[in-house]
Amino acid sequence: MVWMMRRCKELGLVLAALALAWPAVAQAQSCSRSISMATGRWEPYAYYDAAMHFTGIDADMVRAIFKEADCQLIELDYKPATRNMTLFEQGDIDLMSGASRTPERLKLAHFSQPYRDETIGLFALAQQAEHFRAIRSFPDFLAAPVSLVAPRAGWYGPVFEREAAALRGAGRLSRFGDFAQGIHMLAAGRVSLMLGDAAAVEHAAVRAGVQVQPLPFWVVQAPVHLMFNRATVPQADVERIDAAIVRLQRRGVLERIRRSYGGQ
Repeated sequence: MVWMMRRCKELGLVLAALALAWPAVAQAQSCSRSISMATGRWEPYAYYDAAMHFTGIDADMVRAIFKEADCQLIELDYKPATRNMTLFEQGDIDLMSGASRTPERLKLAHFSQPYRDETIGLFALAQQAEHFRAIRSFPDFLAAPVSLVAPRAGWYGPVFEREAAALRGAGRLSRFGDFAQGIHMLAAGRVSLMLGDAAAVEHAAVRAGVQVQPLPFWVVQAPVHLMFNRATVPQADVERIDAAIVRLQRRGVLERIRRSYGGQ
């Protein structure tokens, strides 16, 4: 009898502890639904390796963030960046990574906490960089009689966005679909300079065996975010993912992913 009373008392303590813990457990809900992510080719952030496995800095960071948040991520099949953006605007894609926060995009998207930084610059072939030493700002570039190749998709700062149409009209701006194509155009002498994310330009240049050098200023240095479709992803899910980003940043997980791809 004493033994049974002791066991009942112990069981009661366990149940009481579980009852106290229950509110915390109940609050730890996963995302309301699975979230689909656009994929594409943007080395070293997001690309398909030789085995057609989707990989890269952003791919690994997003997987880590969703695992930490206990949310289900669906990685869609490859589509070009411009097609992904169209599908996102139509509500057929929930998430795009590596996004800059702009007033126009806020009309259709939620943005996460920043999860990494980006650096956008102008690059010349290393053997020709001396010819452009007088270009020390984007206004200097606008005043110089030189041509530029830039990515077809993405946002590269307010000054470039404002001047892009005029540069195109003057025959000074060409576009590329992927960074390997941009490097090829630069190396072939079809343009004088290349605009792009520093890590992506340098990665593509190494792959192509081409030496490039950045001009002595950056067009943009800013944080980037995960961009969620307002029509398909609730704000509560974004807040849950934000909390996961903060925890991973505090533990240094996202920085370790970035450095695993050769960053300094």
